Amino acid sequence: MNSRSIELQNRAFSERVRLNRQLLENRYWCLPVEDTGHENYTPVGRGKKSSNLCGVHVGYNVCKDAEAHKDIVKNGVDYTDTIIVRHKHLWCKNPRCPVCFIRGWSTARARFIEARLGVAVERGFGDVEHVVVSAPQEAYGLSEYVLRKKARAVLASCGIVAGVMIFHGYREDRERGVLAWGCHYHALCFVEGGYDRCRRCTGGDCYACDGIEGRLYRAYRENGWIVRILEKRKTVYGTAWYQLHHSTIRLGVKRFHAVTWFGRCAYNNFKTEGLKPKAEVECPICGGDMVKCFYVGERSFAKNLGDVGYKPWFAVHVSESDDFVEAVGGRGYRGHG
Repeated sequence: MNSRSIELQNRAFSERVRLNRQLLENRYWCLPVEDTGHENYTPVGRGKKSSNLCGVHVGYNVCKDAEAHKDIVKNGVDYTDTIIVRHKHLWCKNPRCPVCFIRGWSTARARFIEARLGVAVERGFGDVEHVVVSAPQEAYGLSEYVLRKKARAVLASCGIVAGVMIFHGYREDRERGVLAWGCHYHALCFVEGGYDRCRRCTGGDCYACDGIEGRLYRAYRENGWIVRILEKRKTVYGTAWYQLHHSTIRLGVKRFHAVTWFGRCAYNNFKTEGLKPKAEVECPICGGDMVKCFYVGERSFAKNLGDVGYKPWFAVHVSESDDFVEAVGGRGYRGHG
């Protein structure tokens, strides 16, 4: 990477951080991209801000059910006698936008994935597993379309029959401090017969076994593709959201799909008419409903992505409940607080 390229990358990074200080929370979002030979691809969140409305604070969503928060402790914090306040912003759905790619595009797509896979679970597909399928280095020069077809074929040969794949074109090269080309897919999917047998296994000759791990070993020896089934994830939404804001898109393609469905979950095989993903308005502590409010108190909150100390949601003592006034019909909502 020459000095001119480094200068441009540094300038672009400074501008992205100016727009969204949250980028400093994750090393991946800060690293420069070594894209020689793959200039038509980019990690999400590395384009230009879509609009002056991106990230604009428009109010609060509040859960005032202090009784439901009683005796709940998360990450060492006791939420007894508190109400929960969540900032409300305007987010675009552009994966390239450095302001909105985390809370806009990634959130919307993750909630859709969660809802659609939830329907599949209800229909008896089994448990959702988190799988990583990595291409061999000799395949790095192939187009994403060809890579995707090969990845699907490998997954099918291993007994992974349905799910959704998220494209990752880059891996972190810690030695050189860059994102280097290393195409792979994260899949949230269903394993034929389930994975519990192998997960409970205490050891043995996996290569000779007829279980799913045996298929993964044999697939690697046959075609060089590495398939790994990871530990059980806490939530489908959380896994999908994290993998989405680390994903890769292709430039110059109007409708490039970083997210694709396959097997029995493909759109032509699996219908979910009227599917309504959950909106991001539930309390992060009790899961209850939150109501739109504006703030009439005297405290000052860090409410914009660029503010030092900004948090997407926070707790305040129940005695401050009256400072958050419910916005009826949305009138007077935007711009208060």
